[in-house]
Amino acid sequence: MEIELKTLGNYKAILGESPVYDREGNRLFWVDIDGKKVIVNNLDTNEEKYYDTPDLVTSLCLIDYKRIIVTLRHGFHTLNLTTGEITPYLELENNGENRFNDGKCDIRDRYWAGTMNLHIENPKPTASLYKLEGQRLTKVLDKLYRSNGLGWDPDNKLFYLIDTPLRKVFQFDFDKDKGDIYNKRIVMDFKYEPGRPDGMTIDEEGYLWIAHSAGGKVSRWNPKNGEKVSEIKLPVLYVSSVTFGSPEMNQIFITTMSKGGEPLAGRLFTAKMNIKGLQSYKFLT
Repeated sequence: MEIELKTLGNYKAILGESPVYDREGNRLFWVDIDGKKVIVNNLDTNEEKYYDTPDLVTSLCLIDYKRIIVTLRHGFHTLNLTTGEITPYLELENNGENRFNDGKCDIRDRYWAGTMNLHIENPKPTASLYKLEGQRLTKVLDKLYRSNGLGWDPDNKLFYLIDTPLRKVFQFDFDKDKGDIYNKRIVMDFKYEPGRPDGMTIDEEGYLWIAHSAGGKVSRWNPKNGEKVSEIKLPVLYVSSVTFGSPEMNQIFITTMSKGGEPLAGRLFTAKMNIKGLQSYKFLT
């Protein structure tokens, strides 16, 4: 896919992740996990703000114009964008084996967030996927290795989840009213792809866009037949996540890691597309 990639802002992340577009404010939120920062790019003014977090920050959802909710290493916290104050919201029991990883909100304002096993080279199936509804936290899946990219199809009838060490994308039927997932099956296998599947987003046609960590690209997949239809190559090897934004939802945003040593490693990339993505949803406290 031939597009004109540009860097956005000046921040260079150690481990960029979890890009989320705020349509109301035309802002792009993302995190630097190891840098313990939330970054906000105002797409109208090109202003870039940074918020420090007390621990590793791995994902986020919007609450309203002045607040977001984030997953830190072992729990959910709210961040006041006016004062920068971080407030604990709900803590997950820490067994020493896992930390939070990727997460997103669904159409019914629930925050879905997964954990990952901390043994990167030889992971164990100790991770889980959780669903936060208000103050109630429910374990949805267990025996995962590294819960990663997730999302819903345009009709909110299907749910997708990546388990990175398995190099597979799983599809579930989704009951949006109950917040249940069921009928797990494999829809994509990355065994012949470079790198490992990481963060993910879904476009208005229901195709999946997946970042290749250590693969230097983002690929677009048809979940109906499991085939790759196109890809975007980046000037860095470690690509971590991807989302769509802009008022027209036709701009792509791609996060990366500093690992790899390329001059632009760790930067946020963006480009205009002829494809539109899906809006993100907020969390209801």
